[in-house]
Amino acid sequence: MAEVTDVSDAQDAAVRDEARVAPPHGLVVEVGDYDHRRFPRRRGAVLAKAINDAVVEELAERGYAGFTFEGVASRAGTGKSTLYRRWADKPAIVIDGLSASLPDLAEYRSSGSLRDDLIAVLSMYGNSCDGSLGVALRVVCGEAAVSAELKELWQERAVAPRLDLIRRLIREAIDRGEARPGALADECVTAGPALVGTTYMRESAAPSRETIERIVDHVMIPMLEAREPVAR
Repeated sequence: MAEVTDVSDAQDAAVRDEARVAPPHGLVVEVGDYDHRRFPRRRGAVLAKAINDAVVEELAERGYAGFTFEGVASRAGTGKSTLYRRWADKPAIVIDGLSASLPDLAEYRSSGSLRDDLIAVLSMYGNSCDGSLGVALRVVCGEAAVSAELKELWQERAVAPRLDLIRRLIREAIDRGEARPGALADECVTAGPALVGTTYMRESAAPSRETIERIVDHVMIPMLEAREPVAR
């Protein structure tokens, strides 16, 4: 998700002026009613995280049908106008907020062992299934099955970048001679994350480290590893 400050300078100033911490005792007030002398302002990354967290909680507690901009604004301690400057509709804010709450693996670097890399990356995927984030993921995956717009955004902004990481790790393993040349087939790249997701959906709990290791050792490595030619 882009930083809230990735708007024009004028909008950025307006966003910073509007964002406030919500008052105590659960009282929700509109932005214009905030007394900035009493409540500190939220800006930039702090405001962005508050919004992302609010998206997750709103999804987890109210589901996709009950999700509203008003609910997110209230939870984040900001105003609806702040949200509407960045997101035009519910699918966009849901996918951006949820994907921004997932582990950022863009800078992950190979350890030199395909097995260790797969366990590390799939464990981070598995950890995302815990708590409110896991519930929110289930909500979105279920809704994406019936909403083409939501499915397209989810694939583009959340799924594809994370599959690209696995694809890169496999490619590096091929270059090292650790994985076979055909290991970049789509079914090889997607098998690990799919099994992690299936395990979570079946058990309603984040997969354990032991479960992740079994997935890697019993499915991923046998499917990906370099093989000696079969004598004929």
